[in-house]
Amino acid sequence: MHVIFVAPHFPANQRHFVRALRDVGAVVSGIGEPEFHHLDDELKSMLNGGWEQVGNVCDKGMLYGAVRRIQQRGPWVDRLETVVEAHMLAAAEVREATKIPGLPAQTVLLCRDKFRMKQHLLERGFPCAAQAQVHHGDDARRFAHTNGYPFILKPRDGAGASGTVKVTDGPSLERAIAERHLDQGNAFWTAEDFIDGHEGFYDTITI
Repeated sequence: MHVIFVAPHFPANQRHFVRALRDVGAVVSGIGEPEFHHLDDELKSMLNGGWEQVGNVCDKGMLYGAVRRIQQRGPWVDRLETVVEAHMLAAAEVREATKIPGLPAQTVLLCRDKFRMKQHLLERGFPCAAQAQVHHGDDARRFAHTNGYPFILKPRDGAGASGTVKVTDGPSLERAIAERHLDQGNAFWTAEDFIDGHEGFYDTITI
């Protein structure tokens, strides 16, 4: 099996996925932004399928070009994988364009866009925190009026908790709206009830 792994160099724990693939006999090629000689020796030794350097792994055109070069030199590419959330949609779109099996872009979009994800789950009977799309500061104000405090404002295309802010009252809401320029309109955010509890997760690649 030949697996292309996007950005195996960052963050540092990504190499554990590459090591696991190598341990089960996979050929692993890498695509990333550093030049190959800037990678450490351990990671270099794991990438037995080679390395393609690109300017931006989130750029679909650059990623597509790198994947096609790897496909052309072989061996046959069975999977194109990444576990960094910000890279997933570009990887999915390139998978579809290059006929590599894997999650389709529409499925990945449900993972990336938390509002769509929760709508999808609600339609199938799974309970989720109350939420609303925020295209303008007034959308957040309406959510506060209807649902009360506390709640969070979060970019729909963010990664992890990046950019997320907890809103606890009217003044903190107005600060959040001003700091994120939400009153300018055309925002791509979501408001969601703040729920106190334990969060647990783990990352894995299963092939």
